[in-house]
Amino acid sequence: MSRGSAGTPGQKFQVLNPPNQLKAKVGNGGVDEAAIKRMEAAVQGLRGEFEAQAKTESVKLAAAAAELLREPNNIEKRQTVYMLAHELRGQGGTYGYPLITRFGDQLCRYLDASDFLDAKALVVVKAAADAIVVVINNGVAGDGGDVGRQLVAMLDKVVAQVKGEA
Repeated sequence: MSRGSAGTPGQKFQVLNPPNQLKAKVGNGGVDEAAIKRMEAAVQGLRGEFEAQAKTESVKLAAAAAELLREPNNIEKRQTVYMLAHELRGQGGTYGYPLITRFGDQLCRYLDASDFLDAKALVVVKAAADAIVVVINNGVAGDGGDVGRQLVAMLDKVVAQVKGEA
């Protein structure tokens, strides 16, 4: 604590330094590299489970998207597509599939932004769902190299065309 004068003579102030409770809980810092390695190994060990589950979910996503194409303004069908894409996007990046996350995010955002799904909007839904299925079925991990770039370009082009930007 210190005492001193403020801007006017005779006025006193007191500086309070509260205890750093976070530092007391975690200590002086430092990263436990061994713990990080164990966590990375655990995630890697679960990757196979994710890949198997993602294949199952991609079949459901493709079927749900096809149903939505037949009934574009059926709220339940729309919610099913959204939830499947949302689940896949949430896990894709964790297990080394950032393209699943990207395409799932695009699909979810597109469904969120569209109150009414017209024929143009359905092209985006189908393209995004198809891109996710391709990534999963072909094990396109990481950035996907040439295949990944082609998929990203294809989906971006479809979205731009639908928005009238291409």
